[in-house]
Amino acid sequence: MNEPNDKFIKIDEIVEITGIGKTKVNELIAKGKLIKPIIIEGFNNRLFSYNELQDWIEAQKQKRSKTA
Repeated sequence: MNEPNDKFIKIDEIVEITGIGKTKVNELIAKGKLIKPIIIEGFNNRLFSYNELQDWIEAQKQKRSKTA
């Protein structure tokens, strides 16, 4: 879902949007089970795609539907 209104978000926004704690979010990212960060040279924060996060959330919901 690569929509033109995509935006960069920081990890704190991922925590807020998903309700998953920051430690667990970092663990999921490190294990490749959550979206990958976008590294921009000269910028200290890891950034993420809002649309990719929404896609990841949808995928988690789909997994729930398949196991229910």
